[in-house]
Amino acid sequence: MLETGKISALQMGMMMYPVLVSTAMLVGPSIMAQHAQNDLWLTPLWASLIGFFSVWIAIHLNKRFPGMSVIEHAREITGKVPAAVLGFLYLYFLLQVNGIIVREYADFIALFLQETPLGVISSALIFVCSLAVKGGIEVLGRTAQVFFPVFILPLLLMIGLVFPALDPGNLFPILDNGVLPSMKGAVTPLGWFTEVFLISYLLPFLSNCRQGARSAFFVVAGAMLTMTIANLVTLFLMGDALGNILFPIMDTAKYVNVADFFENMESAVMAIWVIGAFVKVSMFYYATVLGTAQWLNLTTYQPLILPSGVLTVIFSFWGIPSFSMLGDVTTFAIPALLTLFFCFIPAGLLVWAIMRGKRSKTEEAESG
Repeated sequence: MLETGKISALQMGMMMYPVLVSTAMLVGPSIMAQHAQNDLWLTPLWASLIGFFSVWIAIHLNKRFPGMSVIEHAREITGKVPAAVLGFLYLYFLLQVNGIIVREYADFIALFLQETPLGVISSALIFVCSLAVKGGIEVLGRTAQVFFPVFILPLLLMIGLVFPALDPGNLFPILDNGVLPSMKGAVTPLGWFTEVFLISYLLPFLSNCRQGARSAFFVVAGAMLTMTIANLVTLFLMGDALGNILFPIMDTAKYVNVADFFENMESAVMAIWVIGAFVKVSMFYYATVLGTAQWLNLTTYQPLILPSGVLTVIFSFWGIPSFSMLGDVTTFAIPALLTLFFCFIPAGLLVWAIMRGKRSKTEEAESG
């Protein structure tokens, strides 16, 4: 068996929450404000609907094919040859997306470490993530559990400290141009919410499978609530200028000033992003090596960790010559691909399985 470890539904939730929230916390308010303007507080609500749908798809695929990931689902539903092609596309997609995430991380950290080459920053992150992936699903789960409070508490502290400077008047007028702008602002976050479909790689290893669906739905709801709060805080603080600010949460940290002693919490924002990026990259990394081993019918994924890490670093630079190009890719191309591979294709597989009565042999034996 490729993976013998087990995690709890709570650990799965703590792994998936940073996956959904980390990128959104860094640039989300700015991207959503460009379309939704002062109605961006509604945008996470619309975007979260596809997240709930992705969870529903993953849960029902897992019920029909217990103990399998989406790579194995495709083999059971479509046959060997179509599944081989689809599996290759999935693995290429995971590598590409993970490379983009690593590049986002490197460009952000380079704001603080301006003399450090991007390649060094990317390679350092991949090295640390490879150690976690090598330890298996249990190490990933326990690491996410340890880091979860460190990911949440600085954000709550920062919001509390800037609270006196917030101006709720920036929220008005509400829905001045109707609901459509807030829906347009949800186009990019749609992709972020579909990343919850990565639970497809975790559900087979849950020690309490019945709690898996509840945990995943709570993650989507928690991410939606977090994004809404972040959007409101940055809107109340920056007003109409929000859409022109690259990293609104970073600028929010600069407003912190308590008795001219406790101020400039940019390091806290960096800590949130470092932890979030570590968990997110590790999750995509793990899905890549596990999926590749399943695709190639290997007995272990350990030999794939090093080459996958090297390819991820290469993909973080391939076709992205500048920061402006990275912005275009992460705003338009990647969300579209995430929605395709983490929602529409799995939905098609589920519909096909239902129409043709496809189930795993284990499920057939249990139901028959």
